[in-house]
Amino acid sequence: MTLREFLPRLRGVHGGGTQYTALCPAHDDEHASLSVSEGQDGRILLRCHAGCETAAILAALDLTLSDLFPDPPRERAQGDRRVVETYDYIDADGHLVAQKLRYEPKSFSWRRPDGCGGWIYNRKGVEIPLYRREGLKSTSVFLVEGEKDCDTLTRLGLPAVCSPDGAGTGSKWRDAYTESLRGLHVAVIPDNDTVGADFARMVCGKLDGVAGSVRLLDLTALWPELPEHGDVSDYIAHIRDDRRAADALMQLAKDTPLFTPAANEPAQGGVLALFKPVADFEESEVAWLVPGWIPAGQITLLASDGGVGKTSVCCALAAAVSSGAACLLDPPMMKREPRSVMILTSEDSISKKLKKKLRLQGADLKNIIAPDPADDPDGLLRDLKFGSPLLGEIIRKYQPALCIIDPVQGYVPPDVNMGSRNAMRDCMATLAALGEETGCAFLVVCHSNKRRGASGRERISDSSDLWDIARSVIMAGFTSEDGVRYLANEKNNYDRLQETVLFRITDRGLPEHAGFSPKRDRDFVQESYFAERKPEPVNEKLLDALRSEVNPFEPVKFSYRSFEEKYDSLIWGGKQPKRALDLVKPILEQEGISLLTKSVKIDGRSANGFLLQMAAEPVQMSNIEQADAS
Repeated sequence: MTLREFLPRLRGVHGGGTQYTALCPAHDDEHASLSVSEGQDGRILLRCHAGCETAAILAALDLTLSDLFPDPPRERAQGDRRVVETYDYIDADGHLVAQKLRYEPKSFSWRRPDGCGGWIYNRKGVEIPLYRREGLKSTSVFLVEGEKDCDTLTRLGLPAVCSPDGAGTGSKWRDAYTESLRGLHVAVIPDNDTVGADFARMVCGKLDGVAGSVRLLDLTALWPELPEHGDVSDYIAHIRDDRRAADALMQLAKDTPLFTPAANEPAQGGVLALFKPVADFEESEVAWLVPGWIPAGQITLLASDGGVGKTSVCCALAAAVSSGAACLLDPPMMKREPRSVMILTSEDSISKKLKKKLRLQGADLKNIIAPDPADDPDGLLRDLKFGSPLLGEIIRKYQPALCIIDPVQGYVPPDVNMGSRNAMRDCMATLAALGEETGCAFLVVCHSNKRRGASGRERISDSSDLWDIARSVIMAGFTSEDGVRYLANEKNNYDRLQETVLFRITDRGLPEHAGFSPKRDRDFVQESYFAERKPEPVNEKLLDALRSEVNPFEPVKFSYRSFEEKYDSLIWGGKQPKRALDLVKPILEQEGISLLTKSVKIDGRSANGFLLQMAAEPVQMSNIEQADAS
């Protein structure tokens, strides 16, 4: 494998030439800890600065050590021609169906596997798919004219496909290619010539009304001096800065208007039939899953800081819907028919955490559906993202009344920048359409940010587009009263804002109704912001848990997540794990227990966590400290 072939398997790739950085796939990386470079002999060199071993990195990518070494020298064709590049065409099942050979001087030929380890040098009887379509996980894609351009964009981290026969007069655009791009947002980049322009316009016409959106890009808008027959690879070579070129192409795709067929072009996909006078629309009232709070068939956002109890609230809601009972947000004497619920979570274990919470809250567990990662050795669940055909297929099959997605970051496609307004809006629009189609209410969970004094829309982490596309927004947080939390309805497109609900978390980790309040999220945030700082209460539960884990003979290590799985996320007392540990650390040191927060390895993966061990001798208080204590 070459470096160029390796890089598209990673997320967050930056760099150029033979030196790159990326997010490490072997741990929950937020800082591009992985260095990737090419050795003098062509081998790929990897180093995770968080400490992940090369074997763990390769395992996360479904690769082996041999994949880091370059392939044997390319074969040479007969005569003076030599093979300079091969392009693998892979079907939807991951099988190599044909290979296109590029020669120098420039020419092409095809070959296909003969089933015995050799080749048949033609493509007769083979259905050739779009190049690189099999590995596409994005909801947005560039459509270019040739494999070279496709590989160039992929190297830059931009998803791209092309048809096998280019834009020549003998090229064929098949209906299967149109269908394979159904629902995707396609930006077509033609070469700078008449043939390319005609081909691109024909393809745009085919995709119009079938793809999620179609845009016909003009490279001369970025490089007015683009030579005739010049292509996107020429533009990137001209810029000589991969990152700047990639950003410019993405911006061009955003700024280019949607493709509109000319008046003399036939409408594709029957899109004109979708337009009709408003008088012909059926007027209907909004349906509610939870009256006034969660509309059916729409997106509701639940956001809060860590430790407030979002997971407990979600489980309480799932339990109520599945069993037909009332939940925290329901009006008095609420009754409903038991309905099915789907839970998609990338943070919490169903077996180790959520099933118990659901059972204790009276859920009908047969009405709650969730994927089991233990049954997914091939990593199929990694394709379960917003806008993916897989998500639509699952919702249509199981028809849940409620789908809880926790957290939003776990289901955003890896190529989507959550800080980009248009990218997130396009990403979430597919979820809204799926809700309208099926009637499923989507409860999307996200974290709030740490900006002091921020409230409402400003308190949503990563993307304000989450607020914009949601039809209802619920903010959760702590009140000034000890142990009392709130659920505030901060946005409501279909009703007045609901009265804020107060609740507590019981010793069993279950939410319990504690009344109502006229205050909103902003009021509680400001109370906290302006309140006089008081001494932090000692988290006795956390202290007792840490004491019980100390081994007098050897250090004990936990990741934050493994500690939560054993003691529940409420063990942190509503604080971030490191902050909670730092507050109890001096007490433990007085008892001769050393606590060190650091990156630890659990089951071969690095994660944020801590070490516990007995100190050689308990720390002795100074005379002054003893006097203060007395």
